[in-house]
Amino acid sequence: MLQDHAARRRGFTLVELLVVIAILLLLMAMLLPAVQKVRESANRLICSSHLRQIGQATMLYLASNGQRFPTGGGDNPMPRPLNNAGLPATRMDQDWGWMYQILPYLENDELWRYRSGPSTLYWGYQVDLPADAKIAATPIATYFCPSRREPEVLNTEVGPRAMNDYAGNLGCFSHYLENGVYHNACANALGYQEGKPKNPFRNGVFVKSRFFKSEVSKSVDDVIHARDISDGMANTILAGEKRVNSTLARKPRFGDTDGYTSGYIADTLRSGLFSPARDYEADYDAASDRFGASHPGSVNILFCDGSVRGVSYNLPDNRMVCQAYNSMLKNWNIYPLPGGPPAPTVPHDGPYLPYSIELTLFQRLCHRCDGVKTDLSLIEVD
Repeated sequence: MLQDHAARRRGFTLVELLVVIAILLLLMAMLLPAVQKVRESANRLICSSHLRQIGQATMLYLASNGQRFPTGGGDNPMPRPLNNAGLPATRMDQDWGWMYQILPYLENDELWRYRSGPSTLYWGYQVDLPADAKIAATPIATYFCPSRREPEVLNTEVGPRAMNDYAGNLGCFSHYLENGVYHNACANALGYQEGKPKNPFRNGVFVKSRFFKSEVSKSVDDVIHARDISDGMANTILAGEKRVNSTLARKPRFGDTDGYTSGYIADTLRSGLFSPARDYEADYDAASDRFGASHPGSVNILFCDGSVRGVSYNLPDNRMVCQAYNSMLKNWNIYPLPGGPPAPTVPHDGPYLPYSIELTLFQRLCHRCDGVKTDLSLIEVD
């Protein structure tokens, strides 16, 4: 009897078991935030590394192309133009965007030049549509932030498309309004016409190459040379993470519609009109083309010198007068778009020197030649 009683006492009672489970759950609840914090720190480092690789690839592109940056592409969607040798066209003759153009320098030369067979004629130039479809549906791991998602291919209106979490700097003025409305004047201004000023809105690094179809031979902007970054490579943003709607994940949404091969749209290009912000949650799809991320506190931003910095979501909104685009702003507003409303007024203030503009801190970082050397400590690097 005593032995049986001792054997029974060596087991757990129900109360003791519940106490142990409660202690384990408490420990897990205490450890989970720490584990999540460590995981996010690791993901942020990987994200930063991806941007550095993009920066290195862009530097290699510059070295191979006379110190000229890739373009942001032409109107989207467009096929990938090929040259007479059957290779992808370059610079102002390429309608696919900069993230496609730097593929050879990300160890993806085979994908960049991929052909499926004979080319066909499309609006005056050669294309290979089956090859286009394969390239556009092939994800590039370097183009994704692990805090947001794994490399992802979405079924879009134009077929399967590999997405991307990074975008280039088109300048401090947006080609989309805050509610996601397309701002045609900023994207398709007739800057190439002789006797008219160059488009003052595209003051970033990635310019637009061509108009849609019938005007493919006409260049919209000049290719940006390294010397055009007169504020300094370390003071000018090259690219960064892009803000998206987190509620609409795993399906097409604003800025995630045509993927990394896109031409001049918000999938691959963002502006500094608004300061960066964290991904937003909404059951509708409307946004501005601002930079942003899923990281708490800050967004990873790549500068033209290849450095990556964590930029706070809480940047100051105060404006500073800058002497930017003096010759380009002159008489800009007397050239409205044909058949459309007057061209938008470029922000400037009469009491200041002629054609000066007022820019926020982040807008100055996106403007390649505003004439101000920004104190980078003000962006609250983490």
